[in-house]
Amino acid sequence: MTRVARFTTSLWLLLLTDVGLTPAAGAATTLVFARGRITCDISYPGEFLPEAVGMTLPMAMNAALELIGPPATPARLSLRLLEPPSFYKRLKAMFRAEVFALQQGNEIALHPGSDPLKLAFRLGHELSHWLASQKNPARPPLWLDEGLAQLAGTTAAATCARTLKQTLSRPPPARLAQHLFALEELTRLTDYPQNAHRSAAFYWQTEELVRALRDKLGPEAFAAYLDLLSGPDAPAWDTPLRDRWYFSDWDMNWLAGQIQPEKQKP
Repeated sequence: MTRVARFTTSLWLLLLTDVGLTPAAGAATTLVFARGRITCDISYPGEFLPEAVGMTLPMAMNAALELIGPPATPARLSLRLLEPPSFYKRLKAMFRAEVFALQQGNEIALHPGSDPLKLAFRLGHELSHWLASQKNPARPPLWLDEGLAQLAGTTAAATCARTLKQTLSRPPPARLAQHLFALEELTRLTDYPQNAHRSAAFYWQTEELVRALRDKLGPEAFAAYLDLLSGPDAPAWDTPLRDRWYFSDWDMNWLAGQIQPEKQKP
């Protein structure tokens, strides 16, 4: 199970059990990414792969690959599309609007919903987690793992919006100002916040922190930073920034400002 679902695992598993979201006999498609490094086997109910999945999966994979890079050795992923529940009409409103996915090992079970932008975001998010687990010997710290996943999802959704000539709107969470984490607090977290508003702030702030770091370091240096923090003897999050990239106290204060919405540049 990916970190993103960990704090709601019981709820989702109960939902999956109750609504009977199981794969039906159908068809399968195989796609290859990263010059053959990644093979993705897609199984789905019905005769044809849903158009939205075929469109958004490459966008999401490219977004995750751009941030994390390909696995060191060839990897195989199974993407299993789920059938709607048998009592679909009772849950139609929810499932029409929402997308959800559950990852375990090399498999992602996905209910694609009907919103391609949300689908692109969720696929980018989950593929980021999967690639991080394939590429590095240990998972990155919680803030970095989730910030990468959020940024990959946002990038994929933005690409999808441009393709469809739609507008992507992702306003900050409600009551964000009252539930923000300080920078040191955010980077020390090892468990997910249990409060809904704190959880929303956590995801928003981790995305902003990862975006700010990648923009400041540049893609190549950020990739090296990610590798350092994903190793078995990873240093404290700020040690390589200060020792290798010469971050000053001013730089750290600047980073702290990037996760405070009122301090961000327009």
